[in-house]
Amino acid sequence: MDIKEIIDSLSTIFKLVTGSSSSTFLSVVGLTLLVVAVGFAYKAARSKPDEFSRSMKTVLFFSLIGGMIFSAAGPSVALLNAVSIPKMSTDGAFKNLQENTEVKKVIRLISYDPGEEPGLALDRLTKLGPSDQLYSFVASYDELVGYKVADALAKVGQSKKNIKRVSAIIFPLNISLFPANSRGLLQVVKEIEDRREIQTQLSKKLLDGTNALNSEELRDLAVTSIPSYKLESFLDKYPHYCALTYELACKSSTYSALAFVGSISHDWHPLGFSQNPRVDRCDLPSAKYCEYTNWDAAGQEYRNKFGARAFLIRNLEINKIPGRVMIDFDRPYDQVIPDIGKD
Repeated sequence: MDIKEIIDSLSTIFKLVTGSSSSTFLSVVGLTLLVVAVGFAYKAARSKPDEFSRSMKTVLFFSLIGGMIFSAAGPSVALLNAVSIPKMSTDGAFKNLQENTEVKKVIRLISYDPGEEPGLALDRLTKLGPSDQLYSFVASYDELVGYKVADALAKVGQSKKNIKRVSAIIFPLNISLFPANSRGLLQVVKEIEDRREIQTQLSKKLLDGTNALNSEELRDLAVTSIPSYKLESFLDKYPHYCALTYELACKSSTYSALAFVGSISHDWHPLGFSQNPRVDRCDLPSAKYCEYTNWDAAGQEYRNKFGARAFLIRNLEINKIPGRVMIDFDRPYDQVIPDIGKD
């Protein structure tokens, strides 16, 4: 190894150490102890043996040993943190959208300010979403593993500015999950509008009693198998489904069902994903909003804007979700979505 490689290696370690709060702290403690040890060593060298007390020798010994340990620990922690958790590429996640790949685990991320929204802390949450909602948005856990929490929030369509804290609920699926493309969203709206117990709260409906759907479309929406959500399975119906969801998403204050669904951001795409960076698709005319030629063209247009697949799930009571893992992220710009394994 030549001198340039040594300098480059030292430079890399320095960047890792200064980029990690824990490793920086350990290194500072170590350097402080070494400075103390140097001071006592200097004093010992200038003093006669009977002038350097046993307590000073003890301080010298422990500050030297402690300084060496802490100084070594700082870079070690930084190097361990540098071994990043493998994460799925944007191309991989987009391919999952195209194939409607089955989801095994989902994740719900809730950003909040503890001072202003203490009820969103993990120990205060009772449901995935607000208690008056029937459905909540979730994302595929496997597609967010390894990303910094702030970046994961951006991928699912939330702002990554001024994030204070994030509550995360991760759990394996054992109930129905609706891919939040135009078809899945219409299925959820139909299910809500059909509920007898909330009819008095549904002053304006999108589907029920409006003849918005023909008999063939109604039969199609009754199917909930995983293959049925692949775009090719309903490609002939997509333009109409999308036009209906355009009305729903971009004129959301009009339709009562949306009060029972998690917020549909204007960056939501009817193919079933959120965009990152966020863009307001509701500024587009309906024809452009629903434009689709083929997956190759969609990939070219959206690959650099693709955030994450979106899904809708019943607003479950958290303490009744089997196999759940709950994480409180207090440093969302530094921490990553961990790999909790396949089981």
